[in-house]
Amino acid sequence: MKLPAFSQRPAHTLLFITEVKTFRVDADRKGILLTDVETIERGCDEPARLAKTLQKISEESAPFGRKLWLLFLRLPSHLISLPAMQVQGVDDDTLMQALQFELEGVTGQSSQDSRIAFQFIKSADEMSDYWLTQIDQLALDDLLKAAKQCKTKLAGLLYPGGLPMAIGEPDTPEWLRLECWPDQLYALHQNEDQLNLQVFSLESHHWQTELDQWLHGLDDKPSSEALLNNKLEVLPDTDRQYHLNQDHSLSLWLGLWAQALIANKKTPVPIIRPPSNFNPDIAWMAGTGGGALLLCLLHAGWFISQSNHYQEEADRLSKIDQSMQALRKQVNNSRDEKDKLEKKLGKLTGDADLIPNTLKRLQQRPAKLLLALANGRDEELVVETIENRNNDIVITGVTLKPQLANQLATYLQDNLPDLNWHVQAPTKKDMALFDDGGPWSFELALIDEGIPGFGEDEKK
Repeated sequence: MKLPAFSQRPAHTLLFITEVKTFRVDADRKGILLTDVETIERGCDEPARLAKTLQKISEESAPFGRKLWLLFLRLPSHLISLPAMQVQGVDDDTLMQALQFELEGVTGQSSQDSRIAFQFIKSADEMSDYWLTQIDQLALDDLLKAAKQCKTKLAGLLYPGGLPMAIGEPDTPEWLRLECWPDQLYALHQNEDQLNLQVFSLESHHWQTELDQWLHGLDDKPSSEALLNNKLEVLPDTDRQYHLNQDHSLSLWLGLWAQALIANKKTPVPIIRPPSNFNPDIAWMAGTGGGALLLCLLHAGWFISQSNHYQEEADRLSKIDQSMQALRKQVNNSRDEKDKLEKKLGKLTGDADLIPNTLKRLQQRPAKLLLALANGRDEELVVETIENRNNDIVITGVTLKPQLANQLATYLQDNLPDLNWHVQAPTKKDMALFDDGGPWSFELALIDEGIPGFGEDEKK
């Protein structure tokens, strides 16, 4: 006899949402797929329309699982670098403020109007790299309401790139994968120590050269694989290739995402999650109040039954006195915590006052640099290019006299002291076009020394 099934609703549902289609799979509590990939002819091309798209998908598909995971192809994803000394030892709230400030300079979107998630990638050359995803706060609020109307709970919203395990051999400790997405190329390298992520913009004409340099700089050459979407680009040869327009590759890829998101307690990717409704202060107050109420009821019953025993009454009063002492100690501890929070708030206020001034100085950098070049350049020296290379400014040109490049470097160092640039000595090369030597090409680097004072207890 077959027992009746009280609920056929899956524990988890994963939706991979592209611009034109959506792919769905359901999984159990261990991240094992329960269904084949279902293709839904409805997509979404911007985060602001994600809530309405989710409602339409719900109408055209079976009921979602109790928890819903969204892999959204058009979710903004960025790689941000911060000076390692600036973020060393800071708490998550302060780190998020610093990342939002840097991201605001990249996207132009106010940090107060958006919600971000971040994941630390690595520290190298005194810089810490973070992987960020971002969504407008109003769009996230609409998405949470839409999920509730669809009778499910949003477990996480993330970019589909960066699966933290090899597709061909998920248990291998070292692997390399190239992922080709509509606007970006993700290059992931996993070794025994850490996961290294590099993002290349496909709109850049030099992305293939940059990718070759990154691959050449790897210490080891593990087994490699490529993940291709609908974007066709010429990639270096890999051991294996997977195409998301093929059912087998798509099912395998979504199954690994289900394991990474559901079975693993902590997945090393930035996931935008709904805010937690749990308030530890309220829970502590409720528990303390319930305990106090229970204690009072026990004392009341004890007092009624033992009202004729004065010695026991004295014991009860003694217990109350001990409770009062514990309460005073608790009040003192709460006062100390308040002082610590006020001190921390003062430090954050100081950082908030410093950021606009620093941003203003950074905005003045290009104009002051051009003015210094115009005033400090000799007529026999020609500046050909000014480019940004690895967050530093590199100036190249040609001079008839080699010492003129040194004079220009000295002039820039003396006249740009407040822009936090360290001017290195120029490198020169004799082009040997004249009989007596010359002209000389030169390269002059302005090293960015970072933002002084941000995150410090006291501003200088």
